[in-house]
Amino acid sequence: MTTETDYRRQEIKDLAESIALEYFPTDLLKPEVIADVRGITYSYGHYDNAFDGLIQHRSGRFHIFLNLDRTPASGSVRMRYTFGHELGHYFIDEHRNAIRTGRVKEHPSFNPPDTRNQAEKEADYFASCLLVPEKKLRTFCHRRPLSGALLADIAKHFQVSIPAVCYKYLEISLFPMAMVMSQDGAILWHQTTTDFKYQWFPKRNAPLPPNTAAREYFEKGKQYPTEEIVFADDWFTDFSRVKDEQFWEKCLYLPDNKVISLLWKKEK
Repeated sequence: MTTETDYRRQEIKDLAESIALEYFPTDLLKPEVIADVRGITYSYGHYDNAFDGLIQHRSGRFHIFLNLDRTPASGSVRMRYTFGHELGHYFIDEHRNAIRTGRVKEHPSFNPPDTRNQAEKEADYFASCLLVPEKKLRTFCHRRPLSGALLADIAKHFQVSIPAVCYKYLEISLFPMAMVMSQDGAILWHQTTTDFKYQWFPKRNAPLPPNTAAREYFEKGKQYPTEEIVFADDWFTDFSRVKDEQFWEKCLYLPDNKVISLLWKKEK
């Protein structure tokens, strides 16, 4: 069932990707070029921990502040995302009009965004679609099987983080897969592509299953640089379906003692 939220996300996706393909149909997207063309001024400065990025409207013009104290590189992956986020506040009509009319005087943004704030969630989604348009991603991945190496290549090509690539890859269902977020040895959430048939995960807040690469990290501090083979019944509890099937598990090790596990079936 399509919800109002689904329509809104599609609207933002269409907007961001149309801008990306208009300005950079083949080349790497450069947020500062889009800002220049639209007459948006911007500056990189030192603002302690006040924000990652902030967009203001003064005297009929928009200006974006980008904080080098929280992201110390003007061309870094994280700064590109922050810049794209602030452009989202400009290009999304409701955000721009609220800032322009003074209903929202300033719009400080942080990474990760405040998920309780709908405008921040929308601007973050805009950035993900702007920097990695679905059409370009599908072309780049054509006939390339899912692997840790492919995810790294995508991140390098689009100049975004590997976790951002994983979210986008999962969202557009390029390959049947699952993503599991865990923290301190417990499962926070999981998400799958629509064509992923294995649905019987451990419940939220349950301990990670034994014999998984993620569990090894929390118990032994072991990190795997590439994907590892695991058995499906190490992760899934539908034993009648998954018995003896092998999967790849690729772990991404994040701050705050979090791990993303990407799971996909190992082809014979």
